[in-house]
Amino acid sequence: MNERERFLSILVAGLLVATGVWWGFGKYNAAIESRQSQIDQLVTTQAQLNEKRLQGEFANRQMGEYMLRSLPGDPEQAQSQYQQWLLDLVHDSDLTEALVDANSSRTIGGLYQLLDFRIRGNSDVPGVLKLMYSFYSKDYLHRIRDLSLRKNRQGGFQLELSIDAIALLGAPNELPTREDASWRIQGELADYLDPIMNRNLYEPPNQPPRFSGQSQLEAVVGRDTPAPLAFNDPEGQSMRYELVEGPYEFVSIDSRSGTLRIRSDQTTQFDVTVRATDDGYPSRSSEHRLLVKVLDPPPPEPEPEPPVGFDDASQTVLTALVQGRDEWTAWLHVRTKDETIKLKVGDAFEIGTVQGMVKSVSPRSVVMTVAGADLELQPSGNLLDAVSAISTTIQPVP
Repeated sequence: MNERERFLSILVAGLLVATGVWWGFGKYNAAIESRQSQIDQLVTTQAQLNEKRLQGEFANRQMGEYMLRSLPGDPEQAQSQYQQWLLDLVHDSDLTEALVDANSSRTIGGLYQLLDFRIRGNSDVPGVLKLMYSFYSKDYLHRIRDLSLRKNRQGGFQLELSIDAIALLGAPNELPTREDASWRIQGELADYLDPIMNRNLYEPPNQPPRFSGQSQLEAVVGRDTPAPLAFNDPEGQSMRYELVEGPYEFVSIDSRSGTLRIRSDQTTQFDVTVRATDDGYPSRSSEHRLLVKVLDPPPPEPEPEPPVGFDDASQTVLTALVQGRDEWTAWLHVRTKDETIKLKVGDAFEIGTVQGMVKSVSPRSVVMTVAGADLELQPSGNLLDAVSAISTTIQPVP
């Protein structure tokens, strides 16, 4: 065998070995996948069996609860017991002209008896609500299939109820009376009456009054201080006010106007709580807490100066300088009075708001002393203008 034949033999043998290894590996993977598929199938089957077991346990527990809520298994005893309970229910709910009828009963699916009852009577709205509350408070396997309310002539309603009740065939006849309230009921009867009875069906819900004023009030010691409260009602309804909390010896309130009256003979501060209630349907109220400070009275304000009337000095002019036998005389004409005042040296005068004395009179002017300063007034000069000039410059005439 030459070299070429030997190489070809080795190659063929290698291919045969590789093919055998590949075939063996494929068989191994197929066996692994088959085993894993069997395991997955068994796990799924086990999960399904667990689910069925849990459902069975849940159904068993649920059936046990239903058994406790069921009427007695004997149909006649169940009908008699439930009808007696309905009679007591009607009596406690104050229905008038009430009738409780037991109608047909039939077996459903070989599991339970379905009992049919009917209640008729007259009542007002609170009575109907009380009946419904008491019915659903009882944890029986029962329901109201149909409810009818018709207005009657007495102002109330003619009520008619169709009721279904269940008695499991396997339930014992000596079941204990159910005392626990049903899960269908949340709260007391008043919790149901309030939102149903206290509402207006013809308008939006009534909003409570709102406080829009200052939360701090001030009063004066020894004085009766009124303080109106700033409550506003969104619907513009009338309100009444009351003092909820506070020192009643210092403060009171007008229930109609909402005005607080505060009086204390000493400085102090305290809190008061006030309430405003509107007359809407249903009425709504809101409260607000206020801080009241009783302070000393403020110092008196200075009295304002009386207003200055018309000043005669503004209409007084120097009309003439007249030489007499021994001295000169200054003539001042007051136009408002049509009066001429003749002044010599040393004469005092008062014209309007100007008071002074004549210091000297010459052919050119007259010099007067006004408010400690000297002013010079020439012919045709205005007296008040001259006084105003010296009040700003204060330069005495030499």
